[in-house]
Amino acid sequence: SIALKVRLLDGREPLFSLDPVDPTNSKSLQKKVFDPEWLAGTSVGEVMFQADYHLKELSMGASDQPVVGMKSCMENCHDEDETWQAREWFVVRKAEIQLSDDNVVIPFVKMGVEAREQVLKGSSLVDAAVTRSNHPLVKYAEAFTHSFDLIAERKSVIYHLRELAKASVLAKFMIESGLRLDQSWFDLAEEAKTTSPLEIPQLWLER
Repeated sequence: SIALKVRLLDGREPLFSLDPVDPTNSKSLQKKVFDPEWLAGTSVGEVMFQADYHLKELSMGASDQPVVGMKSCMENCHDEDETWQAREWFVVRKAEIQLSDDNVVIPFVKMGVEAREQVLKGSSLVDAAVTRSNHPLVKYAEAFTHSFDLIAERKSVIYHLRELAKASVLAKFMIESGLRLDQSWFDLAEEAKTTSPLEIPQLWLER
């Protein structure tokens, strides 16, 4: 229902990111950025936040790895004095609508994680022109992508994020196909609840 509403009103899928309040301050709080903003307090907004935050917990080694052999960024840092800033995010690498033998529409997605090193430009953090392939966060993103479907079966928040991606693909299909949808389709989800704090400490500063 929420994915349908976002597609109808904004013409795209729901988005979320955790951004530094003050990019020039390495100890800055991070702010939750929902797009569109009204997703704050909704089930969709909470799924995206929880998945994003848990990805950061896993990559920083603040939580046990979901697959044997996966190493956190901290374990992939060979130079203990190395300092860097980077971002990671979920991506949909493949999305399609499939039709079963009995004509049931089935959304399919293949998801992954990407990472980029960031540099300070003025008062903003921007992606570096080139991120080396052996960057600790890039290596973690590649490992996570390789085992994404297995991780989704072991981590409920990743599973629900993948289901949200499927819902967004289905919503795009329904809207672009010109289907006539009763208003009840857009009213199925619960109303937004009181939101949790929109600014939170950086995960690695809490360790």
